[in-house]
Amino acid sequence: MCIGRDRIIFQILNKKTHFSSMKEKTFELTARSIALFLFCLLSKNHYAQTVFFDDFGVSPAPSAGNDYGRKKSDYVPIGNFAFGTSKANTTNFEASNIDNSYYAVIAPEFIYSGVIPGYYFWTLPDPSTTPFEGANRYAEDHISGDIHGAVLAINAQTPNTAFYERNFSFIQDSYYEVSFWMYVVNPTTQVKLAIKDPVSGVELGGISTGSIGSQSTNWQEFKLHFKTPSLSCQNTVAKLSLQNIFQGGAGNDYYIDDISVTKLSAQPGITDFTFTCPVNEVIVDTDGDGITNDMDLDSDNDGILDLDECADIVVDTDFSSTNGNTVTFSAPAADLGFVFDVYTLDNSFNLTINGVDLAVNEIEFQPDQTDNVRFKDGSRYGNGGVPQIYQMTGNATNPLVRIIIHKNGSVEMYGSKSSNGNSYPLELYQGNHFNTVNWSHTGSNTVVLKQHVVNTTYITGNGKGVKHGFCDPDGDGISNELDLDSDNDGCLDTMEGNENVATSMLVNAAMGLSVGAGSSAANQNLCATASCVNAGGVPNQVNAGGLADTSGTQGQGIGDSQNALISACYCYKPVVTTPAGSVLNTPQGITSLGRAGSQADNWPTVRKGAWTALESKTKGFVLNRLTTAQRDLIPAANLVEGMMIYNTTLDCIQVNTTGTPAGWACFNTQTCPTN
Repeated sequence: MCIGRDRIIFQILNKKTHFSSMKEKTFELTARSIALFLFCLLSKNHYAQTVFFDDFGVSPAPSAGNDYGRKKSDYVPIGNFAFGTSKANTTNFEASNIDNSYYAVIAPEFIYSGVIPGYYFWTLPDPSTTPFEGANRYAEDHISGDIHGAVLAINAQTPNTAFYERNFSFIQDSYYEVSFWMYVVNPTTQVKLAIKDPVSGVELGGISTGSIGSQSTNWQEFKLHFKTPSLSCQNTVAKLSLQNIFQGGAGNDYYIDDISVTKLSAQPGITDFTFTCPVNEVIVDTDGDGITNDMDLDSDNDGILDLDECADIVVDTDFSSTNGNTVTFSAPAADLGFVFDVYTLDNSFNLTINGVDLAVNEIEFQPDQTDNVRFKDGSRYGNGGVPQIYQMTGNATNPLVRIIIHKNGSVEMYGSKSSNGNSYPLELYQGNHFNTVNWSHTGSNTVVLKQHVVNTTYITGNGKGVKHGFCDPDGDGISNELDLDSDNDGCLDTMEGNENVATSMLVNAAMGLSVGAGSSAANQNLCATASCVNAGGVPNQVNAGGLADTSGTQGQGIGDSQNALISACYCYKPVVTTPAGSVLNTPQGITSLGRAGSQADNWPTVRKGAWTALESKTKGFVLNRLTTAQRDLIPAANLVEGMMIYNTTLDCIQVNTTGTPAGWACFNTQTCPTN
């Protein structure tokens, strides 16, 4: 979300245009997109990432069944303001009127629909005849063209009380902007925007709107620029607080819309304050799996580790050691852990982390020196076709050995079976095992490499400490490790990782997670409770032995989850591609992608070797739905090889592969043809 100039600005909004046709929703999205685009184009600030943005959504057409369009907000402090439910649910006119110390999230034009007739709303009398809508003083929400756009309607009474408070994560030594839009329905009013300690509530800095003594004729924006501490903060969560300043009871009524916190990519013209580090820590468990983010290896439960989805390197050191010389790495505030890659080795090593050895014994790879590390499939170096460790080499892309020390202190180790080859899980055995690693998230970590000297002894490679970064290639304001659709292509990250995740494995994600604005995917992932993850918070489905696992590793790789040009949820490969020119064109097809005809791809004739082609991202093809019992009633003489049904008993697509009653086969593994 891009907003305005450096200080307080005004914008005159055109009145909303209403359409009665079926294209109304399309216009709603288009108008909002155009408005936001023009806003961003005219803005003089440099924006990098939106930390959060709350536009309060859209109100449904008011009825008794939906509380006349009114909704609650999770960010309004309950002790300060009560929810102003409508006349459908109360006989209390103070609540239905959204009177003193009440609030509601509601489209302004719908407020009066829920008011108990015969009472007042915000200084204006009840009209004598219906309809009530529009009889009171109101404005549409901040974005012109939003159809039934909701706002936070506040009737403030007690001075110095917060009406909206929300925690957000910040990055140190960075500039931020906080913004909100305000429309004063009934003055006099004053609001303060502040940053607080998230637990104690101690104010770290803020700025006031000043007294507003007249009713608004248009929406007004208020902004605050601040800088986060340069020093290392143990806790990097702060609280945004919007507070009523004036005594209410006779006025002090207003709408709030489009609240945002944005990390700037450059220093703004004016910085209101630099706040100090929050003292108190906020424990966050975004994905609801019972493991807090600071210890969760997969904070959004898409099966892809945070280390792979979004990491910044804090130390990156190539090393080369011979004859037992030690190498020391210092990794300050590497809150995601440490990655140790070996390119060449003869033939053992150990690491000491913060004074504690990684393994009880030296990690020995050579059999004639009593090896104590092997591949999890049982194979060993120097046996069964796997060369000795010193006979192979690796590189930065495919290391010979990789050890990962995770943020929760757990350790994973991988090795290659050939030079520059793929990696496979390793394990310690024969009495060797990993010690408990005490890894610091906020302070410095010291990693020391050492080797026992036995004849020729050497090791080369790279060591790097890693911390959480902010990775947002799709520009939706959500960093990849919390973004369920990191490339906004409408296909969930968990589906685009490199394991075989099926749609049947997906569940509704925890409330703190989102696919982000612009994605058509549902808010789903692999897990939302503690019952379906391992001790590191990684969903069991993609761990070794899980239903989707293909590599025997913990979690899954990023696959195509960060490539917007590829969607793993769809397959567009032609049925036949070779030999060129010898296969018949597909003569007819049905598409919802607007590509049929003599366009560049000449669809559907570009699809070869089929009678007909069906192609869509959003439309389904419905097969005949039969139970197993109904399927078996099909006369054998009517069965044809290639006949398809959807078997509701077995929950799969069945294809008859032989033209006989015994020829039915289930097809329920997602795949894509390679030829």
